[in-house]
Amino acid sequence: MKAMAAPGYGPLDAITQIEAPLPQPRRGEVRVHVIASALNPADHKVVLGTLKFLHARNRPLVVGYDFAGSVDAVGPGVDDFSVGDDVFGFLPYGPFNDRGAFAEALIAKTSEIAKKPKGVSYEIAAAAATTGVTAIQSIRDLGKLPAQGGELLVTGASGGVGSIAIGIGKKLGANVTAVGSGNGLEVARKLGANEVIDRKTTALPGDIRERFDVVFDAAAAYRWREWHVALKNGGAFISTLPSAGLVADKLRSLFSSTRVGFVNVKSRPADLALLGKWLEEGLEVSLASTIGVRDVATGLAQLQKSGGRIAVNVASGF
Repeated sequence: MKAMAAPGYGPLDAITQIEAPLPQPRRGEVRVHVIASALNPADHKVVLGTLKFLHARNRPLVVGYDFAGSVDAVGPGVDDFSVGDDVFGFLPYGPFNDRGAFAEALIAKTSEIAKKPKGVSYEIAAAAATTGVTAIQSIRDLGKLPAQGGELLVTGASGGVGSIAIGIGKKLGANVTAVGSGNGLEVARKLGANEVIDRKTTALPGDIRERFDVVFDAAAAYRWREWHVALKNGGAFISTLPSAGLVADKLRSLFSSTRVGFVNVKSRPADLALLGKWLEEGLEVSLASTIGVRDVATGLAQLQKSGGRIAVNVASGF
């Protein structure tokens, strides 16, 4: 099969097309003919070697986490998926994942996928997988947003996670305030934010006091120590990146009425199925562009520069 791979850690322009053995599914696994994928900041960091723990250190290095496609082979013991089923999901972010979605096929465990709704394109399903489940697990599970009428603040309104988190917050019954700048403010309004705050012209959190149930720092640009005054009693500050500052804030929060959390996103079929349902109902995914899989190196460089969500056409992109 064809795949896009790097020979090892190094510059993005080392990524090239290779021929690789067609993988075979084992017990509890399926093989997915990949039709679409999406770029993630993790891909960039893995190839450059700045965050090596997000992927196995195999060579050649085939990356890509998000995928959507059709099942073309099933392993023993698989009863809930059949050849021909359209599925989507994302591969694990960790040192034991030696697979990649920038390839014609990949092996997925049945615990990593859900069926793709017929009314949702492969590109949208792939682009929503990591970002959507990240937002769900951050806001609903870690943040414990109230079922209805909760107050949610989302940073990084124009980013992949931040943008979809606006719509997911609305689906969870929240009043959503989005933080962004420039075109991101208009994107946030289009996605349903009740209020937008321009981070370039407004001091944050400024005079906001005890307003939010959850501050979801999708951009990983802030600290709990800045935002805890804006949280209600029992409220939570959730970040997408671990850091020494986050650990220090978590310790300090033990003496506070608010909480600090970090999302370590996991692919769960129930969350993917819920995401698929919402996508079918009209949950928007803000795509900056769609590229062919042979252009992933250029796309990753662009992603690093301007952010957003970039879908990858795999099936006809080689």
